Amino acid sequence: MIKRFMYLIMTGILLFVLTACGSSSKTTYENIIEDKEMNFAMTGAYPPFNFIDDNGDLTGFDIDIANAIANELGVKAKPITTAWDGIIAGLTGKKFDMIIGSMSITEERLKEVNFTSPYYYDGAQFFAMKGSGLNSIEELKDGKVGVVTGTTFHDALKEMGNIKEILQFESDVDNIMAAEQKRSDGLVTGKFVGLQAPQKYSVDLEPIGPLLYAEEIGIAIRKDDTKLLEEVNAALKKIIEDGTYEEISDKWFGVNILNK
Repeated sequence: MIKRFMYLIMTGILLFVLTACGSSSKTTYENIIEDKEMNFAMTGAYPPFNFIDDNGDLTGFDIDIANAIANELGVKAKPITTAWDGIIAGLTGKKFDMIIGSMSITEERLKEVNFTSPYYYDGAQFFAMKGSGLNSIEELKDGKVGVVTGTTFHDALKEMGNIKEILQFESDVDNIMAAEQKRSDGLVTGKFVGLQAPQKYSVDLEPIGPLLYAEEIGIAIRKDDTKLLEEVNAALKKIIEDGTYEEISDKWFGVNILNK
């Protein structure tokens, strides 16, 4: 009787272990399909790509793209806001499934994560207040320029000998306000973000000089999630081909920002 009882207990434990192992061996893509939900990260502070609107709702180009991709996968998109300087660590630490937050594809980042095909093209642009008298960022002497922490813009400014101080901010809103308050000589941000600042924040900001460099923007996915990368790329391709992407881009920018 005791032997039979012990046998039943051991059998139960074995079944539990096997079930647990089977569950943990599922891929991220399989979990997304099973749960009918994909969660993605962004800062929520990068208008017009991702931001909190006047009603307190998270909105923007990135959000619409995420929803369109989720629709193709047959699931619901769940946004998660997080600080930019820890967003890759959050992805590799499995706090969310992917980053759809206007992240540029760089060699350094490719060492840690994979990227989809670009879902838009942007560029680093120097902006200053109107009346600055500047024609390019190179004209600054002992310049004080703002960037958002953890961006490629910071790395680019470090290479410029005429920039004395790089001010770092948690969001582009803070960065723009610092320029308006004359705490900086200007700022470097994405071209589309800066161009919309005058209307959105009522600031007399203008682009100065040519792009510092161009960027490809992609969706970041963990290295081992190859099936998820394949499916998200396929969904992205589908919304580009069927016109959904162009509708979203036109809604936010009036142009197709996938065109170089």
